Amino acid sequence: MRIFVGGSLQNVPRDAEACRQFVAALGAEVVMRGHVLLNGSRSSLDQAVATAANEWLANNAGDPRSRIISYCLKDAKPIHSLGTVRYSALSDWQMNHSELEIPEQIGLAGATIFIAGSEGTFWAKNWADFARKPILGIPRFGGAGEAIYSKQLKHLRETSPALAEEYEVLNSLSDDMPAYANEVIRLVERMVTPRSVFAVMSFKTKYRSVFASYKAACQEFQFEVERTDESTSLERIIPRIESGIRKSAFVLADISEPSPNVFYELGYAKGVGKDVIVSVRKGADVPFDVGDVPTIRWGTQEDLREGLRKYIADLTVKYGR
Repeated sequence: MRIFVGGSLQNVPRDAEACRQFVAALGAEVVMRGHVLLNGSRSSLDQAVATAANEWLANNAGDPRSRIISYCLKDAKPIHSLGTVRYSALSDWQMNHSELEIPEQIGLAGATIFIAGSEGTFWAKNWADFARKPILGIPRFGGAGEAIYSKQLKHLRETSPALAEEYEVLNSLSDDMPAYANEVIRLVERMVTPRSVFAVMSFKTKYRSVFASYKAACQEFQFEVERTDESTSLERIIPRIESGIRKSAFVLADISEPSPNVFYELGYAKGVGKDVIVSVRKGADVPFDVGDVPTIRWGTQEDLREGLRKYIADLTVKYGR
């Protein structure tokens, strides 16, 4: 995952020294957990977070060129040269153009984190809003980070109470900055990659063992499998199906017994960009080409679980788990 970290070390209303310690711990935590650090290479915070990430990579045989990526405008000198520093394709990063183009460090990010600061931090947060990126404001040190946290928490309480409760981990008062940084990045991972997996399959009794194999394999990787029970009301079940697919980390689909409902859900999952793992009983007819989709042809439930473990492990690497 690519994570943008922005904000300020010059405008820190509360506990400036702890803020510097946190920024350093956060830079190390991003790369320690296998992610890529993005920033704008223009502020002292950009330099501090990149320096910490670079030091961790240097001490652990990591490659800064692929794990620290920064952008600067062509008429500006980058504040650091760590990792890979690139010129932005944009002439500026303002929002006063007739056609808005998102700055690369925001557009490429899977999630964004904002610490302290004022107008510049709000500017970057507004770009993240425009790009529909997950936004985490750090309230501990005041300033824009605190205001961003409060706004996001209010929104989550209205739209996703369960996630709002998790989001409050950002409001930690711990003096252990490495532990605080660890909690922040773990929250990013949960927000970007949900822990639920949606199952598409026949609900006939003979396929209960398939669902049991789905559950067992997913639990090994800390995922929980969900499926929508049969209903005679299309008005009720279809929105639940679509919502479940959209909110899932990925989708498991067994097409051993093809049906219009199974194909609708499978097509919807692909249409909204979800990773899909298909399973099919050996000897069953497959009425369409699944050559571009990971497919497990199973004869026994052990075959199915073994195949699931392989593909789910691949996805956890892709998601930076």
